[in-house]
Amino acid sequence: MATSFRIHPAIGIARLGNSPDKFCISPDKGGHLPIKCDDQGNPILNKKGEEESVKYFNDDKGRILRQAARFRVFIYDDKSPDGREAAIGDQVDIVNRRNGQLLTLRIDDIQWTAYLANKKASWYAFAETDGEHGYASDHPLRNADITNSEERQRLIIDPGPRTVSFMGSQQAIFDKNSPGPTSFPPDLVPNSIAALGELRCTQMANKNRLLVLGGFGNSGTMLDGFGNPKIEEYANNDGWFDDISDGPVNARFIGTVVAIDKRPVKPLGKPVLAPAAIDPAWVIVGYPRYVPQAVDVVTMDDLLFDIAVRHFGYVPYLYGIPPYTGSAVVPKDEAGLRIWRAQAQWNADFRPYFGRDILPILLRPLDAQNFMDADALTGGNPHNTAPGGNFDFTDLSVPPYPDEPEADRRRRHQMRQLLYAVLRKPGQENELFAPAGPGIPGGKLFAMPLLCGDNALSNTAPSKFLRLTETMLFLLKQWADGLFINEDAEDIKPGLMHPGPGAALDRGALASALGGAFCPGAEAGWIMRNPAIYSAAYRIKPAAPSQGELSLPGGAELSNGLEPGDITKYSALPWQSDFNECTNQPVDVTYRDWNNLELDSVGDPAAQAFQLTYWWPVHRPFIFNGAPWSPTAQNNAGDLAMTTAWASLRFIIQSDGQYTFAPTPPDQPKS
Repeated sequence: MATSFRIHPAIGIARLGNSPDKFCISPDKGGHLPIKCDDQGNPILNKKGEEESVKYFNDDKGRILRQAARFRVFIYDDKSPDGREAAIGDQVDIVNRRNGQLLTLRIDDIQWTAYLANKKASWYAFAETDGEHGYASDHPLRNADITNSEERQRLIIDPGPRTVSFMGSQQAIFDKNSPGPTSFPPDLVPNSIAALGELRCTQMANKNRLLVLGGFGNSGTMLDGFGNPKIEEYANNDGWFDDISDGPVNARFIGTVVAIDKRPVKPLGKPVLAPAAIDPAWVIVGYPRYVPQAVDVVTMDDLLFDIAVRHFGYVPYLYGIPPYTGSAVVPKDEAGLRIWRAQAQWNADFRPYFGRDILPILLRPLDAQNFMDADALTGGNPHNTAPGGNFDFTDLSVPPYPDEPEADRRRRHQMRQLLYAVLRKPGQENELFAPAGPGIPGGKLFAMPLLCGDNALSNTAPSKFLRLTETMLFLLKQWADGLFINEDAEDIKPGLMHPGPGAALDRGALASALGGAFCPGAEAGWIMRNPAIYSAAYRIKPAAPSQGELSLPGGAELSNGLEPGDITKYSALPWQSDFNECTNQPVDVTYRDWNNLELDSVGDPAAQAFQLTYWWPVHRPFIFNGAPWSPTAQNNAGDLAMTTAWASLRFIIQSDGQYTFAPTPPDQPKS
């Protein structure tokens, strides 16, 4: 095979913190703690040579540690078709595209370049699902009173790109000190923004890696005068800026040519920048995840895995073109993929593994119950909330077998079918109750997940409740029909549904990010489920490097790729306002007149709200240990308070199977 090179993870997640010098590394597996590192960013290893998890999330003054996204370059060749991490001293073959020569290069270093930006203040106003498929010409802008294009350009926080390497500058800050034009907001209240983050180049065991650190959680308004600073709503606040950001990550080898067309070169010359094409990555800077080991009902990995499976042939024996033998080659070009997508379908003979594919999904509601009101899920609830739990995993894990007693077979079948039947299916995003069916009396059981959807707020293009991805639903349907394997009972160690360690990083980095509901979302919003932004599975398509300023609304098309700041520009401004209010939500269920509700005095459906529907209980807790997790009120005043209060919120970890507050460093003041 031809040698190729890719950065992994394809999308990395960094997180804000207000500690000026202490940080850690974001986990590369879902449900795991961040990784402890020294002041240079090298991971701390235990006696077994394994990376240690953090014990403390704060420095000795109580300030929250930032979490760095960590990137590596992988080599794909005949020696390692599933990929191996590039090491200093490795020799790789590279075709010089200018003259066709085959260069054998000794890798001496890796030069990393990243570009963070924040476009929120210049972008369209967020309006739930409106805009997901394109904005109308009259859709309002944020800061619409600023009409001069030059002034609107200054609404973009744009420090320009930064470059580091281990043999050169090992650290670079995304601040105003750039040789090119930069754009930063003026002084802000309560907190100004002087930088969006930094790069650090580290080397450990001959592996050159990049750390991308985000900002310090600063946000503020440039407006002064009576009543300021003020927050007026959850997503769009004119005059405000924050230091959330995103952008592309690129790499180039610095190496010595040791052979040309397999003929040794002597004497060796100086190291040069190699012409190798390395598939770029992307970094998204999100706010802190305060319950790092809990897993969202739908993760960002679930979302992108679904896109990869159904749009890029990521697992062709799961979803592809019959006969699903793996002999059919999935095309890489967009024209070929369009033909493939038109023919691809689910493999009805696919058997998911219970432990690998099913159990992780069923366990997620258990985490959620630790951070919701105990009265939220009561009558009409099929979830695991009965005393002692009503998910019998012993029964749920048993596939049908030839000598199975009929009573056991029937009971297990009914349990699986019930759990699948109450799951919200495509087209049921506005249904409060599961459709009537075997074991489900009409209108008596809530459809699941009983969580807010992409638009639980308005009745324009509503999407009131969350649902699982189509890939998740297919796997669960196979399981419900008894078409699955219990790998433990069969003593099978199944492989994973991704090719190699690099792909494992792609998935693991996103398994701790939110995959829905997108109103507007946490680390990112509904733009992430648009296949048009990807060049391949999990890999965002970057726009050609800008020769000038980053584009304003209406100035770029998704088909041309994304610029720095193009992922997070859809998110709330400032982030703290939406974060504060995303607890529970009174959901209007009168948006359609066939709900058979009582009519009011003028013949319209009487207003009815389903009060206790939650947003992201394991991502942003509502309660913990019977008390509100956050002291701020869910209103505009509370949103304003959260612009500083976020830094005093407590992290929650698992200890001996129970959730508890994370310990504080010995010298940290107790809250």
